[in-house]
Amino acid sequence: MSISLSPPKKKVSEQQINAIINKGGKTTVESIDKPLDPNSTKSIKLIMTVDEMEMIKELRDRRPAKSRSRKITISVHDWVIEAVQEKIERERRKYSIQ
Repeated sequence: MSISLSPPKKKVSEQQINAIINKGGKTTVESIDKPLDPNSTKSIKLIMTVDEMEMIKELRDRRPAKSRSRKITISVHDWVIEAVQEKIERERRKYSIQ
């Protein structure tokens, strides 16, 4: 196996470095100035304490069954979405937002 020397390093001037820095760049996805579809979805990261999560599970499990023959519980995710929707509706009425 032969060993070769690395190519000589070019000296880059401070002016060239500043030109690259100041050139700016583009995002990987171009932003579009058109309005978003109101039915499109966005996701968020939700962080809560263990106690809060346990309380949600307990409240969810105590919800009356929709059918007498079988108790079908909703997921924690759906429970949180339902709670957020209820809060939005209360605040919307409170501040008279259509």
